[in-house]
Amino acid sequence: MRGSPPIPRDPQCRFTTVTLLALACLAASALTSSAQVAPPSQTEVELILLGTGYPRPDPQTAGPAAAVVVNGKVFVVDAGRNVTNRLWATDYPLKDIQAVLLTHLHSDHISGLPDLFTTSWIFSRYTPLELYGPAGTENVADAILKMFEVDIPIRRDLTELHAAEGATINPHEIYEDGIVYEDADVRVTAFRVNHEPVKHALGYKFETGQKTIVISGDTRPSENLIKHAHGADILVHEAYLPEHFDRVDSTEVAENLKRYHTSAVEAGEVAAAAGVNVLVLTHLIPAGAEETFIARASKHFTGKIVVGSDLMRF
Repeated sequence: MRGSPPIPRDPQCRFTTVTLLALACLAASALTSSAQVAPPSQTEVELILLGTGYPRPDPQTAGPAAAVVVNGKVFVVDAGRNVTNRLWATDYPLKDIQAVLLTHLHSDHISGLPDLFTTSWIFSRYTPLELYGPAGTENVADAILKMFEVDIPIRRDLTELHAAEGATINPHEIYEDGIVYEDADVRVTAFRVNHEPVKHALGYKFETGQKTIVISGDTRPSENLIKHAHGADILVHEAYLPEHFDRVDSTEVAENLKRYHTSAVEAGEVAAAAGVNVLVLTHLIPAGAEETFIARASKHFTGKIVVGSDLMRF
């Protein structure tokens, strides 16, 4: 049997070999010691507003959506129209979507979800889409799969040959306040908000150790939101201007809308009561009124106020 040649018996060669082995051991020991004393790396956290609009179409503004990115893991909160294009513009790969979390099932918050599901699969998300949301989320998942029942087998089996797992959805329905996701980098807590007559509406809190980010979803002023947002670094909260509803809707409709949303003044009150550091206003009704939103919210909140725009980063 052929093998490696025999090791030479020359003493000089033996000395050289031993010396090299000793040096290698010392180097390995040094590397181990260095690794043991190296400080732990910081968790990288970023909030991106993917869409700050509302049901009225606006070429400059996508529907309601945000991304919280923790060490490269992308958590998408709500999926309004054009969410996929906005996420693509961030340069985070679609395959890095860790989960999609829905605050409620109003059309403007989920109309971009079918596109996000199928396009992220086509572009290399080869694991199931983890979809969190209130009661009814399983029905949404089933409807999306039904919608693409012709498309999926073609792309999976005949043309692009994409991984089958990516063309599936794991729905997680949330019925009470509590932790819905947790790993070594982030804890995500869902909590109920008040968007009556919508029976099931949620907000989400992301805690990383370095930063706490709370996203309200659609709600009127909510004591439960104030409790969960207490001391947060960033509160992302919806806001409207009452005179807009008065101008574009009938009196009855305007009053209905005001009852289940939060005005800019009220958003400032919520932020002050929660003691947050930064208030970011989104789901802006109407767009193009930045100075008015800031003036109203600052009546009660003295911290930093940001009127959100698409692709703004924090």
